[in-house]
Amino acid sequence: MKRLILATTMVALGSCLGTCNAYAQSSVTLYGRIASGIDYITNVATPNGGSAHNLRFGSNQYGYSWFGLQGNEDLGGGLHAVFKLESLFTSGTGQIPPNTIWTRDAYVGLSHDDYGSIWFGRAMSLTDETGWYIDPFGEQATGIGNFAYGRAYGPRPNVVTYNSPKWAGFSFRVQNGFGGTAGNFQAGRQFSTSFAYTLASFSAYGVYEEIRDANGKFSDLYNSSREYMIGGTYQTGGLKFYTGYQLLASGAETVTTSFNPYGATRSQQEWLGASYQATPALAFQAGWFHGTVNHGGGTGNLGVLGTTYNLSKRTFVYLTVGAMFNGTNAAFPVETGDSPPLTGHNQQGGYFGVMHYF
Repeated sequence: MKRLILATTMVALGSCLGTCNAYAQSSVTLYGRIASGIDYITNVATPNGGSAHNLRFGSNQYGYSWFGLQGNEDLGGGLHAVFKLESLFTSGTGQIPPNTIWTRDAYVGLSHDDYGSIWFGRAMSLTDETGWYIDPFGEQATGIGNFAYGRAYGPRPNVVTYNSPKWAGFSFRVQNGFGGTAGNFQAGRQFSTSFAYTLASFSAYGVYEEIRDANGKFSDLYNSSREYMIGGTYQTGGLKFYTGYQLLASGAETVTTSFNPYGATRSQQEWLGASYQATPALAFQAGWFHGTVNHGGGTGNLGVLGTTYNLSKRTFVYLTVGAMFNGTNAAFPVETGDSPPLTGHNQQGGYFGVMHYF
């Protein structure tokens, strides 16, 4: 079925491209990126209660691979019809996630030069976008996602998203997701709002998001909860500084999970980082992250170093290494939500590879 969908999409794209040649005001773009490499993690907890190191193929550590289609039709008077279809895939296997072909975006909407845009359909979360701006590692597998188990990441289904234009460096976004349960508007609902402000070399970002469970409650600290995140960047020459704060909060109905065995209702982290563009091709990144979980969930500290080297405008090689230092009751992984250590154990890891854009 997935092959049939992909084939149909490609045929439709070819037809559309042919049609678009006849209308100068329309455009459709095929684009994407592919990341592949090698990944190594120490002290991975094993089912028998021990630990082992893991050397493996690395597909998504630096960032996910994806491909997409996006279109824009000029309707006149500053109004445009827009759409975007974007899907993740794993370069190591060539597979896409089961049951969903357009895993990141699948929306259609209208955009106006003066009034912003509105999208209807699956779209990336506002927390994901905000985190990318204030994480010195651009939301790699090692970075701000570790202490939140990737809570900010990914798309949101069945949403309406409004994106404001920029006024004197300020812009905002609002996103509402519909749960679709009769008689309970809050069941499965998602709502978020974010802002961005840039003044010369300084930029500030903030976002609030709530995701409710099937009963309309905040019952899972890392899935059905409230999230607050704020941070900023400052650039001087080739040096850019990052700082941020994130808080996750669930309610009295919080349940225990494998990520939250103590039934904690608060998880917070703070971080500082920097990136340095040494030459047009060579860049370095560094960051320090600190996380704390209530109800005895423990604390952790994460140090990360990275570098990239551009081989061309569309291709670069990367290397990122990190060390997670866990407190007594903590088992935070050195890579987000993946291969955790035993409780109270430290963990190191690193990955290198190639990223290509097309």
